[in-house]
Amino acid sequence: MLNAQAADYKKPEFTLALTITGVGVDIRLNDISIEFEKYSGHSTMTYEVNSSVIAGVNELKVITFPFMNKEWSEGQTKDYHEEAEVKAALYVHEQGDEDNKTLLSQIHLRPGLPLDAMANESVSIDGLGDVRLDNSSQPLGFPNAVFNQQIVATRKSLAVQGNYPRWAWQDGQIIEGTAENSNSLLAAYREIYEAYKNNDRKKLLELHAPRSAEYTIANYLDGGVDAGHELLNTGKRLDDAESKLSDFLEEGGKFDIYADGRMARIIDAAEYHPFVFLHKTMNIVHTLKFGFYKNKAGEWVMIR
Repeated sequence: MLNAQAADYKKPEFTLALTITGVGVDIRLNDISIEFEKYSGHSTMTYEVNSSVIAGVNELKVITFPFMNKEWSEGQTKDYHEEAEVKAALYVHEQGDEDNKTLLSQIHLRPGLPLDAMANESVSIDGLGDVRLDNSSQPLGFPNAVFNQQIVATRKSLAVQGNYPRWAWQDGQIIEGTAENSNSLLAAYREIYEAYKNNDRKKLLELHAPRSAEYTIANYLDGGVDAGHELLNTGKRLDDAESKLSDFLEEGGKFDIYADGRMARIIDAAEYHPFVFLHKTMNIVHTLKFGFYKNKAGEWVMIR
């Protein structure tokens, strides 16, 4: 178990390895979405997830639904494909040494099979219980789309050492889904938007500082908050002549609460926030991701 090996990891790096075939999926770590696919043929990917891991036991969650056709108007496919499959595995290794890693948690889900057989291929790990399945949860909902026939698979992880950092959002308020909270969070987005609109680099650095400080810790960087700004390219869009700031959208977004009630965001069905950047020549969208927590003083703080 990892606690027994804590001394072996001076700079533990956590990675989430995913394989998704023929199914819509939302994969979450501690209720923080790591990968969201409305439709998928076959894809594999690996994410570094240090900033989503917490000290102690972590929860890996795989939410599946029959995938959406590419056009929203065509809706959702009726049933899971018999070969639909999701593999999600959480590992830890010393930073820079991916060849020697420890498996902390793993879910192998086949949602096209009968319920009692869906997760029977998940790896048995000493100290962990089996995968828990739920096919009766409230379906995921977004503006203009609801993902029905949802199946949720969850599994705890082996414990992460107690000296791993405690993140600011873990001590934030539990966020309620009220109109007041939604409106005040939209105002926090607008503050970021106005800083970009006014080319106010100083304000952007100030708003991003708590987030950058935590990413510095999560990635073992030297240089304090400035190193976090460099990693996250804070304000670099101001230097890109091909990037055009879109209009700010007051309506049409969903007030989305996650991280077990500790963080929130506003997104539309494409997971865009209230404003994006457009590439003038290529006509493509560049979106910046913002996750907020509410501190003890009731202020929204950008943290992810």
